[in-house]
Amino acid sequence: MAALREELLSEFVALLKAEGRRGVLGLNCALGTDGLLFVQSGIHFTGVDPSEENVHSARARGLEVAVARAASLPFADSAFPSVWAADALAGLPPEQWAGVVRELERVTAPGAPIAVVLPEPGQGFTILRSPA
Repeated sequence: MAALREELLSEFVALLKAEGRRGVLGLNCALGTDGLLFVQSGIHFTGVDPSEENVHSARARGLEVAVARAASLPFADSAFPSVWAADALAGLPPEQWAGVVRELERVTAPGAPIAVVLPEPGQGFTILRSPA
């Protein structure tokens, strides 16, 4: 599963570079493994996670991370050039997904790519675009 996730992240990084996007907001970033891969790829990473323990661990790895939940992000409208939401929907009932996606659209720049990884194994990710 880790190899598939890294492959998906690499595909997203390639998209960001092709579009000239230099930053990403990572949701539910946990210990920062994905964040480190973005940084190693030359993409500025800002992460959020609901767990203070995870945020502390990710910060110890040198990442810029804050405590926050996907449904209520502490950022201005259109603040990010892209979003990696690998685990934003995992563990949430499907009726809450639309609200999280609306919040992701709110914090991304117009037309920005939002990678939402579906909770079902092997489904890959869907690229959404924030409203223009």
